[in-house]
Amino acid sequence: MTCTDEVFGKRRTVNLREDIVCQALDAWIARAFEPDRLTATITALSAASIAASTAPVHTPEQAQARQAIKECERRLARYQAALDAGADPAVVTQWINDAQRDKDAAHKKLDALPAVNRKKESPLTADQIKAITERLGNNAQRIQAADADKKGPLYEALGITIAYDNATRTATVRSRPSLLYRYCECPRGDLNPHAR
Repeated sequence: MTCTDEVFGKRRTVNLREDIVCQALDAWIARAFEPDRLTATITALSAASIAASTAPVHTPEQAQARQAIKECERRLARYQAALDAGADPAVVTQWINDAQRDKDAAHKKLDALPAVNRKKESPLTADQIKAITERLGNNAQRIQAADADKKGPLYEALGITIAYDNATRTATVRSRPSLLYRYCECPRGDLNPHAR
């Protein structure tokens, strides 16, 4: 699995072992859908669906530009603190100028990106989520028993995205089920290898 990130115009590529990430992801999905955790999972999914339906819609490029702006603001705050602590004003001024230039470039990139006119999906209720999980059956068993090449459509339908933080060496996985998953069957059929 290759993740590409762009910070201040520089592209970085990080290779992650897909089997390790997917093992942890599958175990998390299995735990979340265990019978004793199902009610809490449905409640959390319903709350997340409501929050997502009211959140502004951003493309990955817009989110990246916004993140770059936030990082520049953190740099500027650190440099101001260094200046206040007595650091060499000439050196700190150069740092501030560099950070401000990066921030301006990120703002220009953000302003140049087209507006998103995507229609927001209505949130799922707890009853709708419960009906989906009941229709799908034992998700934990299915996903752990399925071949790796058949899991891709499920991850896609679950809206799985992975953000890797190189500084902390952590991968953060987020899920937002897609419209396709919400209202119809998995595009590649049953994930249960024993169903045929």
